[in-house]
Amino acid sequence: MNKSTKEFELIRPLYERFRIKATSLIKELISESDIDIASIESRTKEIESFDEKTSRPEKNYKDPIKEITDLCGIRIITYYTEEIYKIAELLEKEFEIDTGNSIDKTKINSPDKFGYLSLHYVVKLGKKRNTLVEWKSYKDLKIEIQIRTILQHSWATIDHKLRYKTKREIPSILKRKIYRLSALLELADEQFLSIKKETENLQNDIDTSIDSGNLKIEINLLSVDSFLNANPKVDKIIEIALKCGYKEDEDEINYTTDTDQYFLNRLINVINKSSIKSIEDLDKLLDSDSDKIEKAFFEFLNLFKTKTKDDFHTIGTDLIAILIIMLDDNIDFSNQISLKDIDWKPFVETIREIKK
Repeated sequence: MNKSTKEFELIRPLYERFRIKATSLIKELISESDIDIASIESRTKEIESFDEKTSRPEKNYKDPIKEITDLCGIRIITYYTEEIYKIAELLEKEFEIDTGNSIDKTKINSPDKFGYLSLHYVVKLGKKRNTLVEWKSYKDLKIEIQIRTILQHSWATIDHKLRYKTKREIPSILKRKIYRLSALLELADEQFLSIKKETENLQNDIDTSIDSGNLKIEINLLSVDSFLNANPKVDKIIEIALKCGYKEDEDEINYTTDTDQYFLNRLINVINKSSIKSIEDLDKLLDSDSDKIEKAFFEFLNLFKTKTKDDFHTIGTDLIAILIIMLDDNIDFSNQISLKDIDWKPFVETIREIKK
């Protein structure tokens, strides 16, 4: 173990604490900015790795601890390329960027470098933060931050295994395949971003159409979600369900983006088996006579209670699904396999009983 390694061994716990605090800070910054990321990971360089790096004769470090900029590092994985620069803006506001050691590899145009098109920042604390009591012991430390998309990260990981397990030159025919694949992945990254933006534009068009009263819109995830969001007709249906004995106890349900999507998907599955073909059709269902709705809820709940001891909560999408099942004579669940998508056994068994 060389002299600089022994020095690093003593100071490494400080870097480890800095890594943990900096990672927590960056997570908070991203969360407050409503940027959705795939993951964030971090690490502090191991003593063995430091020793191996500083022992290489070609490196010729004079002061390794100051010269090596990745003694601790953070990697942020995004879904889309545009998020890379949104996060970069956050970092530039919060940290002091070491421009001499930072590289924007997204601007490298080499055809075989897709996997390394990430943004690499070497940073240290900004002037405001490094004067705070809880941070000032880290004011001179640097940390490397990489920002890349999921596809870029996947390519970098696989590419590293392909290229660096052997020192032999890769045969030309394999190089060609690798370059072609990297181009396809880069195109995929661009297309995912394009689809995201088109989805946002489509959502805006649907919202505008619904707001203007034009409900001749096809049934899909975006249109149904937009129509039901803050719709007073849903509140009316919930009120009727409560009168019929359905339980309002949202504390027992951990609502997240995923659970909301799960409930919405269940409704879409029921709609797809019904005669409802547009948002206008769905709107007419919600305008059904209150007595008719109440009768449907009573009948369904009574049968549901013979299948389980579970409570049926007043989840708007599930209540609408019940109305479709009870009021649409043309609904077709003859293909029993399709019921698996609903993924709630007592609910499925009740549907089977009603529609058999």
